[in-house]
Amino acid sequence: MPVIIFDTHCHLADKEYQNYNVSKIISEAEKAGVKYILNTGQDMLTNKLLLVQLKEFSNLFGALGLHPNSKEDLKEENFQWIEKQLTNKKIIAIGEIGLDYYRAFTPQETQKYWFKKQLELAKKYNLPVLLHIRGEETKKDEEDKDKFIEAFNDAYEIVKEVGIEKGILHCFTGTWEIAQKFIDLGFYISFAGNITYKNAKWREKWREVIEKIPLEKMVVETDAPYLSPEPLRGKINYPQNIIHTLKKLAEIKKMELEEVAEKIYSNTCEFFDPLGKNFSSKL
Repeated sequence: MPVIIFDTHCHLADKEYQNYNVSKIISEAEKAGVKYILNTGQDMLTNKLLLVQLKEFSNLFGALGLHPNSKEDLKEENFQWIEKQLTNKKIIAIGEIGLDYYRAFTPQETQKYWFKKQLELAKKYNLPVLLHIRGEETKKDEEDKDKFIEAFNDAYEIVKEVGIEKGILHCFTGTWEIAQKFIDLGFYISFAGNITYKNAKWREKWREVIEKIPLEKMVVETDAPYLSPEPLRGKINYPQNIIHTLKKLAEIKKMELEEVAEKIYSNTCEFFDPLGKNFSSKL
């Protein structure tokens, strides 16, 4: 039985794809069972280009936002531009937004300011959010655990303060305790190709997290063109490769691939259905 998939986080407007035929990428994804793709912005260049792409492909939907590392684009005029685009019916989320204490290209207080503003925008327009949260990582995992979870804790407090009750933790790399806190707020947890990595630093912790998170609270993504799964690691990623992530989830959950894929697709449709897209009716 063929699987049906909703890629909840992909960057088709990314510069890595500038010499690629997006139509072909989408066609190959469809052949692999990918029915819908959420094309996600990171900065003003990708936000503007993805709007053009949304017009060309019926199975593409969009998320607009300013990534915490897009330091040069974190400006009021860009924020206002994003708000003006939210009347577009194909924009179904605000993202990719959040906090990144790992790369720290942008001062933390600046990150928090723009994160909160974009959360408030999502609340104003009743849109879910796609969160990028990455903490500091060092070799002394246990000793520096507080540094690792600081970004997650800060994000949680800001989300709670604004009153956001619907979102997705994109490419989750946190602990079960962190996941549980966000799930209790109404969030879903998204997994990408990095859970397939054989030598991944957090591999065993991901396994524990995946085992504990209820399947009904999971969605999947590629984060393409990044995070190609095994056995394609190191190459440019495409939406069609999402099947490898689903296979790994099924392996860890000790379930059949088809059962996991069907439930996760259903989760995603139900998550976005309140926006009036009725994805579930198109199964």
